[in-house]
Amino acid sequence: MIQEFQHEDIHCVKVTVSFSGININVHLYFVDGLLIDTGPSRAKKNLIPIFQSLPISQIVLTHHHEDHTGMSSWIADHLNKPIYIHETGVSDCQQPSNIPFYRRVFWGNNTPFQPEPIPQIIETENHNFEVIHTPGHAHDHIVLFNKEKGWLFGGDLFVVSRPKSMFSFESVPVMVKSIRKVFDYDFSTLYCSHAGVLVNGKEHLASKLQYLEDIQGQVKKLHQKGMNAKEIQKELFPKIHAMQILSGFENSPLHMVNSILNNVENA
Repeated sequence: MIQEFQHEDIHCVKVTVSFSGININVHLYFVDGLLIDTGPSRAKKNLIPIFQSLPISQIVLTHHHEDHTGMSSWIADHLNKPIYIHETGVSDCQQPSNIPFYRRVFWGNNTPFQPEPIPQIIETENHNFEVIHTPGHAHDHIVLFNKEKGWLFGGDLFVVSRPKSMFSFESVPVMVKSIRKVFDYDFSTLYCSHAGVLVNGKEHLASKLQYLEDIQGQVKKLHQKGMNAKEIQKELFPKIHAMQILSGFENSPLHMVNSILNNVENA
């Protein structure tokens, strides 16, 4: 399902995919010729007419995951416009995707394409966007900041304020550092890839930061008492959610705990 709406000067596209009773939203944003993320290939039939109707002059990908880049190969083949991603994500986009079955069902597969390393500033006719590297969810994750409007296009930096499960490639300590980094910027509206438009964006991110810092503290205390990762998980996150089962526990609270403990051991 596709919904289009306007917020300020920004054209927003909301894509909803469903599988096994689980609905997940992903948002694309278009402003002043700039398309931010291309959406999943599973929504190809609905997204192509939208891309054909928009005066797209350049594309920025917040990171290489398939729900954000799935339509990039189509855009590269049909629109011939520059596609940018953080330099560490270029090679991920050049290779055939090797993602678990449930993610292919949700979002569809990625076809390889050739993006360019993103510059530090993205310029459009009327706006400048500063590129901020914010790993934690993905090694190549970036956000875009516009000072004049107070906009922050946050990719997957926020998503939810109180995550209770993460992927094995995510890191709580690295995510905390990235959220702290963006607090140096004076933004108000957060354009999140999954939660949508958050008018009080800084407050939402502050809530997530506080939660993650609290979780870090709790994990460390329980570890100091002699509990291992699985015991800590059962103590802090006893419930099993549908996405954990569907993903074969690629998405699991145990990954949150381990990312914190790994940081303690490497400190």
